[in-house]
Amino acid sequence: MSIADQIYAGPGIFIWGVDEDGTPDTDAARFDYTQGGITFTTESTYYEPPVDQMGTAPVKSIYTGSTGTIAFETPILDFEKVVSFNPNAEKVVDGDVPTKVKYEVYGLAGKELPRRRAVIMPVGVTDPNQFIYIESVGIKFDMNASYVLDNNRRFTISATAYPSLDSTPPGLLYTWGDISATA
Repeated sequence: MSIADQIYAGPGIFIWGVDEDGTPDTDAARFDYTQGGITFTTESTYYEPPVDQMGTAPVKSIYTGSTGTIAFETPILDFEKVVSFNPNAEKVVDGDVPTKVKYEVYGLAGKELPRRRAVIMPVGVTDPNQFIYIESVGIKFDMNASYVLDNNRRFTISATAYPSLDSTPPGLLYTWGDISATA
């Protein structure tokens, strides 16, 4: 294999709702088209204590945890997907004419975001060693409906990756590679 074969460029596919083997759930929200690709970043926090009466410079760092962020935009406006991950969105089907459908998005506080395992896959790559599985993802949705010449109407997707309390051992944030590999 040449070095050029190991360059993975281009957009990605994001699937929210995959099982422990990486197979998409029947009700998974799949985003095949992105504008500008997908970014996944992690951020760790630290406790850095200073020595008493020696100034404010920390003398050591103690790791206190990590979360992740997934961000992308998609041109496919599919409110059916929004209803699956946004507890403030609701699909309403007309009682007399079932082809009449509307989606209502509410703005009141207090609803917890559902969390599911997700995967990011580069487009055109079938090697699961190049996939990133994020263990516990809550999607944060805000509409961006610009009616302009370029970059017209799009879904802006921002998701947070949380350490999973259901993993063994607890705390798994993400898996890089084939999720079905066992020890």
